[in-house]
Amino acid sequence: MSKFIYVLRGAGDLDDFSADIEKNAYLAVKKIRSKIPVTGVDIVFYHNPAGVIPELGIGGYSPNANTVFISLDPNFKNFHQTIDVQVERILAHELHHCLRWRKVGYGKTLLEALITEGLADHFEIEVTGKSPQPWDRALDGNRIEKYLDLAKPEFNHKNYDHHAWFYGSKTKSIPRWTGYTLGFHLVGKYLQNNPSKRPSRLCAAAAEEFIAK
Repeated sequence: MSKFIYVLRGAGDLDDFSADIEKNAYLAVKKIRSKIPVTGVDIVFYHNPAGVIPELGIGGYSPNANTVFISLDPNFKNFHQTIDVQVERILAHELHHCLRWRKVGYGKTLLEALITEGLADHFEIEVTGKSPQPWDRALDGNRIEKYLDLAKPEFNHKNYDHHAWFYGSKTKSIPRWTGYTLGFHLVGKYLQNNPSKRPSRLCAAAAEEFIAK
């Protein structure tokens, strides 16, 4: 089997964890590939505390259809648990992105980004059977409707503020992770109304399909 998972170890920070990272990653990819036909992707794990979700010690990024970067903080207090639990979850999310990149792209508008992220997190649940991530439930029901109403006028905008919608903005009064929660909500409502559908079969679905007519 050709190598496609890399743990960067030049600084030595990940030496004690590299075997567990690789084991969990290869097992995760095998499981994910049983759901979606995603191959030809290089997966790079590296020491990058600035790129992690602070609550988890890990973070993922897929800049294109063929590359996934996984940031790690080996000084995170529960890092072994992060490897055992979150490597699979993050890889499911990011590899769904990679396949969607090949079909319709990540998305240029706010609505497209919301759906791409919502699909990836619902796919993660399809793969793992675990509860939603914290960013999928950052808002309660009333606030979801409030921020959906704020987002709708920007749904088709290509110059939307991605950082504000997904990571929060005090100046715009948008809470952290709002975009992730909205996307998860929209995709969740669609799946509820279409019980035969699965995120694994929706990689190429147009974002507009997830808006209630």
